[in-house]
Amino acid sequence: MSHSASALAPAIAAYIAAANTRDTSRVGSFFAEDANVFDEGQHRIGTQAIAQWMQDTAERYQPRVEVLGVQQRTGKVLVNGLISGTFPGSPLELRYMFRLNEQGKIARLDISL
Repeated sequence: MSHSASALAPAIAAYIAAANTRDTSRVGSFFAEDANVFDEGQHRIGTQAIAQWMQDTAERYQPRVEVLGVQQRTGKVLVNGLISGTFPGSPLELRYMFRLNEQGKIARLDISL
């Protein structure tokens, strides 16, 4: 079992790259149109809301995501990431739970401690 980021599905790798480069212009290429993101107790639905959330998060916390581990489960991918940035407690270890749709895009992302 590989723990490297190269084991990630293209959409997940693209999301992490976009988060790290603060580039939200291509969100629609790796998130499904009606994707759900759950983060910090808030729900965001659709690529526009998700792009806005990525933008806000980037501006507030300047986060960098380092992939520590990847676990494939039925229907979902768990990614443990070390997030460093301008927030209290940095760096923090977070768990990302991705669900992909048939097209290989991210349909749901849950971020938790």
